Amino acid sequence: MIDFTSPDYTSEKLCESIASKSDAVINSFSMGKDSIASYIQLKRYFKNVHNVFYYIVPNLKFQREALDYYEQKFGEKITVIPSPHFYHYLYNLVYQCPGRITYIDNRILDGKLAIPEYDGLFELVKEDLGIPLDTYVATGVRRDDSLTRRLSIKKTGAENARRKQFFPVFDWPIARVRQEIKDSGIKLPVDYKIWGRTFDGVQYQFLKGVKENFPDDYETIKFWCPLCEMDFLRIRDYCND
Repeated sequence: MIDFTSPDYTSEKLCESIASKSDAVINSFSMGKDSIASYIQLKRYFKNVHNVFYYIVPNLKFQREALDYYEQKFGEKITVIPSPHFYHYLYNLVYQCPGRITYIDNRILDGKLAIPEYDGLFELVKEDLGIPLDTYVATGVRRDDSLTRRLSIKKTGAENARRKQFFPVFDWPIARVRQEIKDSGIKLPVDYKIWGRTFDGVQYQFLKGVKENFPDDYETIKFWCPLCEMDFLRIRDYCND
């Protein structure tokens, strides 16, 4: 029985264990600080690190510019796929106009629109990359992020063998994340200057920053979620800006 609370249970030993099974790994790359830290860690143990970015809204220019930077910095192509959240917005008619409802409902009924699971998406990525389906997927989850994550890792560890998933920086404190990124010379995306984190939804919290800084991308978001500006009205009428 592995003691997940033992000082001997470290991210380094976990990475060594996973790397002993394969020289390839997928890094779930959100462009956030923890996913960058995950990439830095993985490069120490794996010969082939495949970064995968999943978008919430397609074709946002500010995200494409950031991805171009990371591809140049890493010297590797980043696979870009739609996030389940993108399908969620369509499937559940999030900020959709009445004229789209019938069309979307019909696509659901004929089986052409559904909300995929992350595991299923990553299986398709593995097939596309030509790597084994049992290749592990790394996620930059850290136990210091929240009490929930700390309790979860304490109970079940930082590896899910069934799902082929693990957390390569689970025991890194935020100070180490910042230092490792600084030492690597890798820059954080512009998201951090605007929101203090990566873009993560079509709610007011993120829409305001997109509208003020990336007007073309704001129009792209409005194409996919035409009624998203309703959130501005909600904030105007019920909240303090």
